[in-house]
Amino acid sequence: MSLNQLNWRAEDYDGLFEKEVPSKLLNKALLQKDIWRTREDLGLETDEHRQILTINFSKIRPSWFNLLAKLYVLTRANLKFAIDYIRSDITHFNKFAKFLREKGIKDVQDIDNKLFEQFDYWIHLTEIKESTIAAHYKSLNNFFNTCRLEGWLDINTYWFKGKTWIHKNGEINYIPEEVWNQLESNLHHFPKPMQRKVLIIRTLGLRIGELLNLPLDCLRKRGRQWRLRLETEKFKREDELPVPLDLVLIIKEQQEYIRENFGESYKKLFCSNKDGGKKIQGVQNFNFTPVAKVMHGNTFNRWLNQLAAQCNICSKDGKRWHFTSHQFRRTVGTILTNAGIRDLIIQKYLRHRNPELQNHYKHLLKKVLGDEYQDLIKEKKWVNIEGKVVATHKPQNVIEEYMRLRMHQITTQVGECHRSNLKESCPTINACWRCGDWRTSEQDLPFLKHDVERLKAEEEKANNLGLVRQAREIQKDLGLLEIRIKGGEEITKND
Repeated sequence: MSLNQLNWRAEDYDGLFEKEVPSKLLNKALLQKDIWRTREDLGLETDEHRQILTINFSKIRPSWFNLLAKLYVLTRANLKFAIDYIRSDITHFNKFAKFLREKGIKDVQDIDNKLFEQFDYWIHLTEIKESTIAAHYKSLNNFFNTCRLEGWLDINTYWFKGKTWIHKNGEINYIPEEVWNQLESNLHHFPKPMQRKVLIIRTLGLRIGELLNLPLDCLRKRGRQWRLRLETEKFKREDELPVPLDLVLIIKEQQEYIRENFGESYKKLFCSNKDGGKKIQGVQNFNFTPVAKVMHGNTFNRWLNQLAAQCNICSKDGKRWHFTSHQFRRTVGTILTNAGIRDLIIQKYLRHRNPELQNHYKHLLKKVLGDEYQDLIKEKKWVNIEGKVVATHKPQNVIEEYMRLRMHQITTQVGECHRSNLKESCPTINACWRCGDWRTSEQDLPFLKHDVERLKAEEEKANNLGLVRQAREIQKDLGLLEIRIKGGEEITKND
């Protein structure tokens, strides 16, 4: 087939299609259009939380680049890549095309390592983040690799090696502990549907599209283990994740909320909001009026950042924290990595996989994790403020125990806070010893005994100084700690 049949000037495409002209692809009338429709032209669906209705190629020049970009998109669409990933590639191609225009590069023969070096210098002058630059390189690397494999254009991509996962020094891609704790202590300002969204995404590390598009009937029970059914955002395949019982209860509450408001007519776990987002007398209005549609991903981020503004949620350096939904996912990955969990298990849990690896990873969560993780999954018995055993917990695996810990935010040096996840602000801030929701186990005994010795020394000082009231309060704390210690010691004797 001649390219001239499509009214293209053949000289614009010198160096292309060295193996053979892909006639089946080039015969598409679609290639002569610069604006493609997501559903009608590519046969792809677009998520309700992030509507992408068209792909625009008009800024991609020269002509050979425009043509190859369209062929590349067709191959990605045939593989059923999500439309937001495809549009991200086009955004990066637009940047490369702008560079080519400014440098006057029209001939495909000029694409080489020297030109990539010039692009590297040029794009750094734009002062965008290193991680964003790395995303550009990843798109270009995938593009030129596909061109070479398909026989369209042979460009060596070795230059991109090691440059597709670069992060700026000091750039925080996860939520640090001090920000996490501030979010935890202020979450009660949100209405319950928004609290539930945050609890699920911070525990499971879902992509925002996976969270907002969860089906109403998303819970499954496999034997004794609960699982969450979802559609993966990247590959549009159904998958399941293990979830702790605490999160199951939250999900069931949300299911009941949806049914109370919409009956059986709405089939998503989460809905959007009609009412909130406006300030009343300078204070953010967090009212929530449910409407039967999926919330936009940017709206979810806006809620978080409005909370950060109202409650002054800041990093250690005093800067206002800017939330994005993907930070929760990175935080989960960071915590799992720091816990020593193997890369393949993290890949399975976060669904960082390609179709070829899917079968390989399918049963990884059922494997024995090794002796180094046994302490984390050891059975625990929890003692309450009265020194009585009120709960026993035996984790099934490391992933499950990690998720449980994220549901019960650790707010003290020892023990765990077992307050309800949908709650008002903490009534006993910095006074966990006196709180009925604080639980300790036998593993906390050494720390509790150390605290008793410290309090006894403080009591002696208070008595010597005549601080009667302070000594009385210390005596109360000593009594509570000794009750807990006695309960913990009873557990060790019985075991």
